[in-house]
Amino acid sequence: MKLTRKKAIELCIELWTWLAKTGKSKYDWPGWETYGYFIENDCWFCEYGSRQEKRYLSNKTCCEYCPLFATFGENGCYNPECAYKKWDFAQTPRTRKKYAKLFLEQIKKCK
Repeated sequence: MKLTRKKAIELCIELWTWLAKTGKSKYDWPGWETYGYFIENDCWFCEYGSRQEKRYLSNKTCCEYCPLFATFGENGCYNPECAYKKWDFAQTPRTRKKYAKLFLEQIKKCK
């Protein structure tokens, strides 16, 4: 599958919409089987960044190609202002839903 920036954003929106509804783990998403592809880090943005890094063989890191980089800088999804890290550490489905919704809104701004 050719993974463009646009496609990576669409797939992230699909994944995080499901996470915001269910409060489950990324590993439980049925889309992994639907698309039938193994991707690194279970993240479409990381997969896109990794493929770009390999494609261009530049001094840029995988994270610098991530669509979140423009918003959150070099720390990307690990930036304290990004809801991903809060979702990652959430202990309950209710809290995961809350932060998944916030992260989904941040992802949608990448379009």
